[in-house]
Amino acid sequence: MASALSIDRLQGLLRERGFVRSLPWQGGSAPAAPAASTGVEALDTLLDGGLARGRIHEISGVLSSGCTAAALAMAAASTQRGEATAYIDATDNFHPPTAERAGMDLDRLLLVRCQWPREAWDAVNLVVGAGGFGLIVLDLMGTRSRRFLQEWQMRPWLKLQRGIENTQSILLVAATHKGIAAHAAAARVELRRKEARWKGHAGVSFVLDGMQVEAALSYQRHPRQAKRPPQREQSCTLELKAAGDLEAAS
Repeated sequence: MASALSIDRLQGLLRERGFVRSLPWQGGSAPAAPAASTGVEALDTLLDGGLARGRIHEISGVLSSGCTAAALAMAAASTQRGEATAYIDATDNFHPPTAERAGMDLDRLLLVRCQWPREAWDAVNLVVGAGGFGLIVLDLMGTRSRRFLQEWQMRPWLKLQRGIENTQSILLVAATHKGIAAHAAAARVELRRKEARWKGHAGVSFVLDGMQVEAALSYQRHPRQAKRPPQREQSCTLELKAAGDLEAAS
């Protein structure tokens, strides 16, 4: 089972478990590798095959727009591929039973709970520097302050990007505001709520049964290509179940 770690213990544990630039692809030029599946076919299509290795990706949307479900789906897909996966929870909101329902193998997950969002920056740099993780999720969804999120945009993201380029690691940033990783992001996907469905009896009780969300690709840059927006806005509709699972809408 995944266990929560403090920043004080994280660095020592990474060294103890041999995650300090130990995998064959770390160092030098990485071999060509296909994009990693997000675990949701429609998102893979939207992103031209999935998440590019050695890059930073962003998903954004208001609370209850499906961003956390998307992050969990991508982390679950990573663990199902047999990869070591890190989840940096900036606001201490990670819920293991929900992660398991999303298909995550918690035995392959390094969970870092942060009491304060600023700790998350130290944690993500330590994990990226250690190397060996297929996917690193930085979950900022519980951070609601626009001013604080704007401070994140001023952090040295390009330096962090250089830490994962030429590796097979992926850094996924989930936040309520887009553009957190500034110019370092290879792709940005925005999730927008479309329709909520409820079950129950009017005047008695209603329970959320699920919702539809639109996933829009607002920006994408391919490796070795200059920054470019999509030729047209590309989007797909996803079905979010009440349990937090994501699937393509029928």
